[in-house]
Amino acid sequence: MKNFYSKMTHPKLWLLVSGLLGSLSIGAQDSPGASASGMGGAYVVMTDIWSGFHNQAGLAHLEGVSAGVNYESRFSLNQLADRGVIIAAPFGIHAAGISYRSFGYELFNSSKTSLAYAIRLSDKFSAGMQFNLHNVRLGENYGRQTTLTIEGGFLYKMNEKVSIGGHIYNPTRARLSEFNDERIPTMIRVGAGYRFSPKVILTAEVRKPSDADASIRAGLEYFVADALALRLGFGSDPSQYAFGFGWKLKTFRLDVAAGYHQVLGFSPQVSLTYQMDKK
Repeated sequence: MKNFYSKMTHPKLWLLVSGLLGSLSIGAQDSPGASASGMGGAYVVMTDIWSGFHNQAGLAHLEGVSAGVNYESRFSLNQLADRGVIIAAPFGIHAAGISYRSFGYELFNSSKTSLAYAIRLSDKFSAGMQFNLHNVRLGENYGRQTTLTIEGGFLYKMNEKVSIGGHIYNPTRARLSEFNDERIPTMIRVGAGYRFSPKVILTAEVRKPSDADASIRAGLEYFVADALALRLGFGSDPSQYAFGFGWKLKTFRLDVAAGYHQVLGFSPQVSLTYQMDKK
């Protein structure tokens, strides 16, 4: 890995990749979905196909077979492209899903293949868990590492307006490499949502990774029309801002978002979601 570092000539890229090798942002940090990105990542209480990346308990509330594809250009760098695909289906009070996520380029690439399960234990309470297979590859014959992680969460709908959710990622701090005892960090997320009306929801959550201080995320979604949603988001430590929109056409939904980091710049993202018609 030291030789790998010495070949990195772009200062911004070197800084990001060296950090990613230690923290594996794929899974431990922000997760795919332009709808989630537009709300600052405060998505632990939301219930759509992108719950498979944020809080698997939300999959139990799917009303039909759903699928999604996502692409993000992290900090507008092609070398830091983040790609994701997911499909999930409910069956009775249960739901199952499979997803794949890939991050990076030919000199550094990490991927995560996941299998999720969720159950709706009552009208108010659901839970879910997921098994992940991680693969990290360094180019130019520097090798690859593979490891397993687990994650899971819950969702409690107190009433029609208030929801509470929690999620823990990699509680065992799975080891990525014996070199320098590199481990994938644990991430704990606890959040709440308040639905002012069928068209407006406000969400907020606290995140605590095992290798960093706690941070806050908050998001707002407002349907200005039945087919058009506007979103705003905020994150702390460091300060980050996000905005986006979603446009629904029959069984498809197109979401576009951009996050702004005060040092590293913009991260545009786009998602396409399919949900089988309830009828």
